[in-house]
Amino acid sequence: MIGLALFVYKRPKETKQVIDSIERNHFEKIYVFQDGLKDEADRENWESVSELVKKISFAETEIHISKKNKGLANSIIDGMNYVFERHEMAIALEDDIVLSYAYKDLAETLFEKYGENKKVMAICGGGVGTVIPEGYEYDIYFNYRMSSVAFGTWRDRWIGFERNPSMLKEIYSDSQKREMLRNSGNDIEKMVFYSLTNKIDTWATYWELYQISQSGYHVVPVDGYATDIGRTGGGTNSKTCTVRYDVELNGEKKGQYKLPDDIILNDMIIQDTRDLMDIAENKFPDYFDVVCAWMKLYQRNLSVLKYFDDKKIERIYVYGTGRLAEFLWHDISSHVEIVGYIVEMRQEDKYKGKMVFDMKNHSNMENLPIVVTPFYDMAFIRHFFRKCKIENEMIRMDDIVEYVLNGENGC
Repeated sequence: MIGLALFVYKRPKETKQVIDSIERNHFEKIYVFQDGLKDEADRENWESVSELVKKISFAETEIHISKKNKGLANSIIDGMNYVFERHEMAIALEDDIVLSYAYKDLAETLFEKYGENKKVMAICGGGVGTVIPEGYEYDIYFNYRMSSVAFGTWRDRWIGFERNPSMLKEIYSDSQKREMLRNSGNDIEKMVFYSLTNKIDTWATYWELYQISQSGYHVVPVDGYATDIGRTGGGTNSKTCTVRYDVELNGEKKGQYKLPDDIILNDMIIQDTRDLMDIAENKFPDYFDVVCAWMKLYQRNLSVLKYFDDKKIERIYVYGTGRLAEFLWHDISSHVEIVGYIVEMRQEDKYKGKMVFDMKNHSNMENLPIVVTPFYDMAFIRHFFRKCKIENEMIRMDDIVEYVLNGENGC
């Protein structure tokens, strides 16, 4: 029997949705761990959560309410240690993860299928929104990147886990493991640093290191058997609202899941995960360089308009609504039609009098070139366009500036 560990704190609205999704899955035993109150200002919400979990009646429930505030990571680690004293398999479910009605069915299938394969370190109910290539034949994929969205693992995998940043040293000293870390996303090292400086409270980042140190992999379903509803800025580690990692809750029960017998890695899936998770390494230097180059154009009475004239481009979209987009509008809008602007998450309907498109309202876009002003974030933008099935030509803003400047220099 799977031990389900539910971790809650002070979010009654989200917790209610999570509990309802647990009920739809018919778990037999639930262990509830509520972290102790940290701030008196949160008492009302904290007590509301306590009342919610005490009312669970659809399964055998064991409730643990901490007298002190442990923090997210310690609460989850202590809770999972407790559950693994009683179960061979366990799931860590945080209070912002809603399950598909079919999650338990999939989890049981994956636990049975890969229980003997020690390279399979853990399963989850939903990944980070990785784009799956057309024609992919399985219902799951293996990834270097772990996901804490309805995370599940086996006792014999969990028992060696600890939050130990020195695992990075071991990984760096092994070329194969270093490559696995690189393929999981370059944000991992940064999150370890943020953890050490108490900017975030994470257990999942250390599981990623542990998984790589064991040369292990993570199982992720192609469809969404769980989704994170907590990326609205109110979470412990999610301070800003984003739809970047959204997963549609569309996982269904299947008479037989299509599962590979052994670990198979898909290069396109690995690359898209990296594109999504990699952080722009030189964002500010690159931004500064292109602004300086643009100023040189002004000093020489040149304009980026020359690029569009030479290429005979009359109509475009612009990705981004920041300062570079404003510079571009100022220089070309009298001669080149900017049909609209594209952003990750729309805050306003129009910018400079033109429609703003985002992930949820891009279906009526024309097949026109897109000038990418935040060019330093091209990896994510490539992922974003794949996810939205946007196939328009992309033109980097720095390439436009360089083209005009180098033309003047005779290059």
